[in-house]
Amino acid sequence: MEDQIEQAVEIALNSNSDPMIKQQAMSFCNQVKDSEDGWQMCLSLFMNDRKRSPAVRFFALQVVDDALVKRLNEGEKQLDDTSLLYIKEALLSYIQREYNPQGATDADAVFMQNKLAQTITFFFLLSYPNTWPSFFDDLLTLSSMGGSQFSNGRGLQLFLRILLAQYEEIADTLIIRSPEVARRNTVIKDAIRVRDMAKLASAWMEILVQWTPRDDGYLIVENCLRVIGSWVSWIDISLIVTPQYMSIIFGILGNEALRGAACDTLSEIISKKMKSSDKFELVSLLNLPQTIGQLRLGSDVEFTEKVARLVNVVCLDLVRILDEDQFASRLKENTENLLQQLFPFAIGFLANEYDDTSSEVFPATSEYLSFLRKEKKRNKPLNPARHSTLTSILNTVILKIRYDESMDWSNGTEDSENEFLEVRGRLRLFQDAVAAIDENLFMDTISSVVINSLNGEKRDWRDVELGLFELGAYGDGLRNAAALPTKGQGSSKAMEVLNDMLLRLTSSNVLSIGHPSINLHYMELVVKNSKFFETHPQIVPQVLEIFVSNVGVHSSNLQVQVRAWYLFYRFIKLCKHLTGDIAETALNAISDLLVIKAEVPQKNDGESDMSADGTDSGTFDGRLYLFEACGILISVEPVSNEKQYHLLKSVLTPIFGDMEASLPRAPEDPQQAQQIHHDIMAVGTFARGINDGGKPITDPVREQFLLAGRAILVSLETLSGLEIIREASRFAFARMVPVVGHQILPEIAVLVSRLLSESSASELIDFMSFLGQLIHNFKGQSGILDMLDQLLTPLLSRVFYSLSIAANGSTDEEIQQTDIKKAYLNFMMGLLNNGMEAVLTSERNRQIFESVIQSIAHYTSISSDASIKKMGSSIYTRLEAIMKTM
Repeated sequence: MEDQIEQAVEIALNSNSDPMIKQQAMSFCNQVKDSEDGWQMCLSLFMNDRKRSPAVRFFALQVVDDALVKRLNEGEKQLDDTSLLYIKEALLSYIQREYNPQGATDADAVFMQNKLAQTITFFFLLSYPNTWPSFFDDLLTLSSMGGSQFSNGRGLQLFLRILLAQYEEIADTLIIRSPEVARRNTVIKDAIRVRDMAKLASAWMEILVQWTPRDDGYLIVENCLRVIGSWVSWIDISLIVTPQYMSIIFGILGNEALRGAACDTLSEIISKKMKSSDKFELVSLLNLPQTIGQLRLGSDVEFTEKVARLVNVVCLDLVRILDEDQFASRLKENTENLLQQLFPFAIGFLANEYDDTSSEVFPATSEYLSFLRKEKKRNKPLNPARHSTLTSILNTVILKIRYDESMDWSNGTEDSENEFLEVRGRLRLFQDAVAAIDENLFMDTISSVVINSLNGEKRDWRDVELGLFELGAYGDGLRNAAALPTKGQGSSKAMEVLNDMLLRLTSSNVLSIGHPSINLHYMELVVKNSKFFETHPQIVPQVLEIFVSNVGVHSSNLQVQVRAWYLFYRFIKLCKHLTGDIAETALNAISDLLVIKAEVPQKNDGESDMSADGTDSGTFDGRLYLFEACGILISVEPVSNEKQYHLLKSVLTPIFGDMEASLPRAPEDPQQAQQIHHDIMAVGTFARGINDGGKPITDPVREQFLLAGRAILVSLETLSGLEIIREASRFAFARMVPVVGHQILPEIAVLVSRLLSESSASELIDFMSFLGQLIHNFKGQSGILDMLDQLLTPLLSRVFYSLSIAANGSTDEEIQQTDIKKAYLNFMMGLLNNGMEAVLTSERNRQIFESVIQSIAHYTSISSDASIKKMGSSIYTRLEAIMKTM
């Protein structure tokens, strides 16, 4: 039978096995696991003198584990007390045979040792302390087999692995356990503390003493340190923190091979929960400032990271002691002195070139800054020592924020840069905290960095980028009131500093460096700080000239260029009252960018994608911002009506011509259909800019957009089967309505009729939202009433039909149906709130009115969405009132 098990396991694990035979082998293995005597066969297989393959023996222990766990968790009697005794004797016999230095020549592989340790741990949970009270004594004898105490390295390795496995099962706080298991583990830990903990702690110390000097002791000492570090969280700390014990561990810090493990152990010892006064005594006893100062970190990155973690743990605890109110001033004074000795190490690690190392002290840095902020709120001034520490933190953070020499700017397209930018974002939070603690220190330091970056002829782009980043961070903090005050004299000074830096920026020649990151920072800064130009309007033409140059919208870097299109629009929108009559100059400068050329996106199968979201949205969406900016520029007050009309036609006429040229081929050519989609979207976006400019709309302007509406309807009639054309037409008309007004109602009636006949269920949501906008804009006008009167019955029939189709368990379909219900209720609420309820009871729609009331009641009653229930109840009440008047 053992041979059959071995054969089945090997077939099941062989990737080249025949699938049918492999399935049979796996079924056989499962049968062995589930059989009553499977554990016996597998234990015998594992114990057999003729060692089988490691994979087979691993499987054998898994079957034994399953039987033990079932007895442990479920109380199944597949393993009775006699069976447990048999397993115990078998395991001890195997250990005495295989882990005796005078016995077998080949030790189990590490993974097999770990598996055996896990099996023994499961047995331990079943038997300690009741049926196997001498568990630890028996294991300790392993260390003496074949020689003096703790001389058996093979036995010690298994002993330590068992202790590590026990920690995972009974004490690891990262594992979530049921209340029953937690109670069982508490009983076991209590028993260990009373019966065996002193001898175990003594054994660990002796192991360290005996094996640290030995050339072959590395793994044993490392695992022993891991055991101490893990077990210390729940045992009596006084068993470990003794002068002799600590002297041994500190001595191991001088061993290059083992110092990392020793450092981890110290971190765990210090992390142990205890009273704050005891924690201070512990840290004082360890004399860490002197110890850390004597360590030679060199180029050992991993060890440096571990020491940083140790410093972080200690500083965290000391800051928390300072932050507690109940302690005597003497304790706090001593704690402050110790912290001032240790925190320079934390700042040194914060400045480390490796982000993983510097990140280790982020928690302590954050906690210290948080403490200083609380102290400020308590009206406690910064003493010189704290001010010095705060200054060091800020200077270190600024240096760390700079791009290092090994990294190039890629605008976030490289993984290494993304990791740096993530760290930079976290460092910026430290700057904000410093600003909240000491405004003057922050303002003086940041302004110095910014001014230095703007001065000089030969400058590294990294230094300039740092200065512009800091200028942006300063402004963001001021606007968000997260870092700087916004009221009183402090706010005035902060704004003066910001305006001074912005003035220096706009008068500097930093753009001559020609680096894309500098160009992008410049544009972002002038947009974010647009209020600066209220007091410096003379600079606006200069900034606009930069925007339309190869620094901005004409940049050779595509990422910068597309971003510049949006930033140019934002600057125009925010500063439109300051631009003056520069529309013609600006339009001429960017006219080459207003040429639309569509590209048809491809599906995964290589076919063209003409769905609503199947647009070459990358650059085209950005280009739309240019059309909106143009609309604003030609619609500000200083532009005369004649010039506005002339510039309006210069934008629209090429679009009309393009639509006319593309339409004949569009039904058969996806690219031409895409071209028309883009043209329609550009018209709608341009109209939005016209409306946003602030200049009263003239009749010639309205007439041009009426012509645009008619051109769109011609395209829609030909291409109504394409969702992208329907979506673009709805988009454009929604934005032309505020420009043209009620004169566009006849065209809208045609649009609505064509959209309704073709729209899919998902489009109904946007369609009803569009109708809601029309109802609001044209409420009370006969044209909208007539259109709704004709539209209502077919629209509601489509809505009821879409909601009657079962979602078939699809989450997306369920979400869509919920959204349709919300859109339907919003549409009905719009009718009622805008005085258009008459269309519900007109001769044409009277027959569907009762169905409307029933639908509202039904959707309200079955929905679990609170917003639907609330809105539905309100609509139902109002509709019932209308019904009573009929």
